[in-house]
Amino acid sequence: MVILYVETNFLMAIAKRQDLEAENLLCSLPSSIRIVIPNFCYVEALNRWETEKYYVQEFEKNIDKQINNSKRDLTSSNAQIFLAHLEQARIWNQLLLNDIQIRLFNAIDMLLQKAEVINLNNTIIRNISQAVITQPETLLIKQDIMDNLILQSIIHHANLYPRESKVFLSGNSKDFGKPEIRNILHNYGIKYLNNTQKFLDWLNSQNT
Repeated sequence: MVILYVETNFLMAIAKRQDLEAENLLCSLPSSIRIVIPNFCYVEALNRWETEKYYVQEFEKNIDKQINNSKRDLTSSNAQIFLAHLEQARIWNQLLLNDIQIRLFNAIDMLLQKAEVINLNNTIIRNISQAVITQPETLLIKQDIMDNLILQSIIHHANLYPRESKVFLSGNSKDFGKPEIRNILHNYGIKYLNNTQKFLDWLNSQNT
C-alpha cells in the first residue's frame, strides 16, 4: 500500500491540463494507492478558481476596449481584421474559462469520491498559529501560511503511518522541492515528486 499525498495544485493541474497523467490516475486508481489530501485544499482550489476567473474577466474587459476602439476606425482594413481577431479571441477566452471550470468541478468530484482527507485538528491549528503569530522565523516555508499548513498536515498524518510507503506529489517545487523541505519530508518517510508521471515511474520501479 502506498499513501499518495496531494494538495491544491493537483486539482488545479487537472483543471488547467498541466499534468495529463493526474486525471488518468484518478480515473483508474489502483487499489494499492491511498490518495490523501488536506481538507482545506478543496477550498483553496475554489479560491484559486475565483482568482483565475478574475484575471480572465479582466482580460475580457481589455479586449472589449480594443474592440470598441477598432469599431471607431471606419476606413482602415487593418482595423477591421484586428476587430475580427479580437472578437474571436473574446469567444475563445470565455470557452477556455468554461473548460477550466468544468474540469475543476470534475476533479473535485472525483477526488471527493476516491481520496481520504486530513482534517485540521487542534494540534495542527495551535502549532501553525504559534509559528505565524509569535515565531515566524520557525516557519518551514517562509511567507506562505497555506503551504506551511499543507506541510504540517501531511507530516502529522504521515507520523500515524510509519510503516507505509509515502509519496508527496506537488507541482509546487518552488516551495516543496527545496532541499531543506525534502529532507524534512524524508525524515517522515515521505518521498517528494513534482508530477504524476514521475510518481508512476517510481511506482513501477517498486514493483520490479
